[in-house]
Amino acid sequence: MAGCTVNGPDPVPAGESTPVGETSAETAFPERPAELPVAGAQDAEICTWLTGQQMTQLKVARPSPVIKNGNNYNGCGYSSDGTWANAGVSLRVVPEPLDVFATKLNSSEVSRKTFEINGFGALQSQIAGAERLGCSVFVDVAQGQTLYAELSLLSVGEMDNEQMCEKAAQAAGAAVTSLQAKG
Repeated sequence: MAGCTVNGPDPVPAGESTPVGETSAETAFPERPAELPVAGAQDAEICTWLTGQQMTQLKVARPSPVIKNGNNYNGCGYSSDGTWANAGVSLRVVPEPLDVFATKLNSSEVSRKTFEINGFGALQSQIAGAERLGCSVFVDVAQGQTLYAELSLLSVGEMDNEQMCEKAAQAAGAAVTSLQAKG
């Protein structure tokens, strides 16, 4: 670890999250510990943000560019490796600040919460009325840039909401850790 905290909370290991509390559209996220290099990232580059070891831990494989159909953001999709639920994980870059993007989300108030990933502000969200289909985690990674990690179930009922959101947060944490290592 590069530094230490005196008279503060215990440090959180890389890739783990710390709850911060409930959020509203006006949430102020903590100051970013760094600017991560995501601006302008294209699909092929985003597909390198999870290492082989991270993909094994997340139980995903076969990274491929996301299918573009209208307003999709650049990103990479990962399929289940066949050892867990029939689901997919994707990473995308949203060219907007998280506090602005968060106001546009159709979030289920039950699942919406803020927390931190490696010191970066994050927001968990599920689509209101479609909570059983997946979970998204958005991370404030750079000025005007949001990392968007999503778990989408392909077979409804294989995971509960908590499991889906935990997996989305793990994917976001893995990507943040990789991006921090790239500097």
